[in-house]
Amino acid sequence: MAVSTTGADTGTLDREFAIRWYQGWIDAWNSHDPDRVRDIVTDDFVLDSPTTRHTGWFVKGPQGASDYVRYVLCAYPDLIWEITAPPMFSDGIARAAFSWRGSGHFSGTLAPPGIPGTGKPFTFTGLEVFDFRGSRACYLYACYDLIGLMKQIGTYRGGSAKGETQ
Repeated sequence: MAVSTTGADTGTLDREFAIRWYQGWIDAWNSHDPDRVRDIVTDDFVLDSPTTRHTGWFVKGPQGASDYVRYVLCAYPDLIWEITAPPMFSDGIARAAFSWRGSGHFSGTLAPPGIPGTGKPFTFTGLEVFDFRGSRACYLYACYDLIGLMKQIGTYRGGSAKGETQ
């Protein structure tokens, strides 16, 4: 098999495998054991999300993925994910997209930068697009409303058109 620019296999992704794999990803998060993601990503796995794009955090490899999950769970210790729609698949590359909803409370700490939890509940939705090499994910591009989440948990301090903070 040839390899794409993200390192993903080319050709048709086995859809049943992808569904089982993603359930394993969700189960790893919901177990609240960050190290469970280590076995399902490649050594050169890259995670690209609104959080990493906003902070400039480069998440790479199994340890990076585990550290990212640990960071999120430190802030949202009761976070639970659920799958909300059937997956979407790409032709010609081992790629699948999955829709989800996350909910919980901001009862931990965002560290860095050290923002203490507000205790406020949240629910947000998003989409994760994974590229696969063999039986592991090699790339993740995630989309979700980070500002909407920050508003729900009481940490958003954006400016209005008049320069006032909200």
